[in-house]
Amino acid sequence: MTHSTMYLRLVLFYAFISFINCAPAVPSSAPSAQTTIKTKEVVRSTIEYKVLKKPHHLFIGRCSPDDNILHQENIILYNDGKSHVAAGIRVNVEADVYITCVKIHDEVPDGAGGYPSYVAGGVGYNYVEFNVMTEYGKGFHFYVQIFGYDIKNKKNSV
Repeated sequence: MTHSTMYLRLVLFYAFISFINCAPAVPSSAPSAQTTIKTKEVVRSTIEYKVLKKPHHLFIGRCSPDDNILHQENIILYNDGKSHVAAGIRVNVEADVYITCVKIHDEVPDGAGGYPSYVAGGVGYNYVEFNVMTEYGKGFHFYVQIFGYDIKNKKNSV
């Protein structure tokens, strides 16, 4: 990655952060919501940044101890080193099930794998769809676990 690309990413990151600070996501008319922001003027400051070498996991929904594993698999794609890879991945559970949570674990060490992002499905459906974008010349390896319950069994037990 070139110095100018890193600089551009840093500028875009700070622009995004300043936008978030200027445009709060929670409407001010929310009932019984009170937020206090205290600021402090800093005379001399420095900004430090570094790229963290951490995995890129994606978690959708909330798992409970009663959930069953409906599906699990490794999804691996190798790259020849001459491009970025953008992939749309859809995992279907071919049964009458209710998904409660999905865990997508990045298995590539040092954060060199792909970046997953949620697209559709997941909680309440029988499928999950997500996109993956890799760094230049890199592939990805994700371990996908889908948790939930069989709708027929849940209705019979109630």
